[in-house]
Amino acid sequence: MLKEEQLKILLRNFVEFQKDVEIAFLYSNQGLLISKYIKSSSNVEDNKELEHIHGAFTAMVEGLLNKISSEYQIGHYGSGSFETSDHRIVYLEAGSDAILLLLCDYETNLNFLFPMAYLVVEKIAQILEESFDPKYNTLDIPDLWISEKFSLKLNRFNVSNPEPVIDGVYPLHQIKIKEKSQRLFKLIILGSAAVGKTTLVNQFLKKEQIVDYRPTLGISISAQNYFIQGNKDETIKFLIYDLAGQEFFKRVRHEYYKGANCAFVMYDVSRRESFDEAINFWFDDARKELGNIPFALIGNKIDLENQREVQKEEGIKKAKELKCFFTETSALNNTNVQDTFKLVGIGLFFLN
Repeated sequence: MLKEEQLKILLRNFVEFQKDVEIAFLYSNQGLLISKYIKSSSNVEDNKELEHIHGAFTAMVEGLLNKISSEYQIGHYGSGSFETSDHRIVYLEAGSDAILLLLCDYETNLNFLFPMAYLVVEKIAQILEESFDPKYNTLDIPDLWISEKFSLKLNRFNVSNPEPVIDGVYPLHQIKIKEKSQRLFKLIILGSAAVGKTTLVNQFLKKEQIVDYRPTLGISISAQNYFIQGNKDETIKFLIYDLAGQEFFKRVRHEYYKGANCAFVMYDVSRRESFDEAINFWFDDARKELGNIPFALIGNKIDLENQREVQKEEGIKKAKELKCFFTETSALNNTNVQDTFKLVGIGLFFLN
């Protein structure tokens, strides 16, 4: 598939998935339009209105890009947002070659939008540099449920005393990431035996970079890097602790909880008992030990749909009660695996 087609599909999937995003534009760092997508609607009047907004927004772009470029060196736009009387405009650097601009509803929740947008610009950067690997990556947008309590603490990036950039457009956030920064996060993966924890980890690692394995202790320790906004100087490194779920290994688990920045609690959607144990033992036990770190409840093995015993709605309901992230995966088929790790990493990047 040509990269132009990949970009078009990715923008379409993103805009149609994000209900508050109306238009997405992808520009080169020289200000040339690479791709765009306008949200479709079954309502003819809505489509006419979006076309009108599209024309007005296009007229703003040159001025906005000039402003962003004056704040950042070319290739280091960073990310941030502007606001008008009716809309929010979000911009994100996509590698060293492009910038993504999103026209959003004024009421959009930026705590939810930014993590997904960061994930999308990494995919864009990979497509543009021709390193996008469909075996381990996808143009689909992951269906990750995010707790309403989740916050990126964006007030740290508020622009003080904002002056209009161009007529009626005010800067709201300006997010600067230090050059050549690396964040290290410890992630523990918990759950009953045979729910697919090791397969999930290996898919994220692309079955590479396993640096340590201790079968006598029931733990696999792995490391993996990935990049923020496709920038090789801005790296997240996960140190992943895959804890065995057998009864014997539960006795030593607390030694490996220490220092964790986040935790995945997994169950098998085809085994009701693994869901019950994920909630009543693993989640409860880790939350008591680790406090209020981010947790993700993950229902694995959705490839076994005809054997499903735990419905997606049950997982979401429980995640709401526990105030944690939720998604479903197929570690076997690599569905939602890479994106789940990366979205959680993006959240941690902002919070630490």
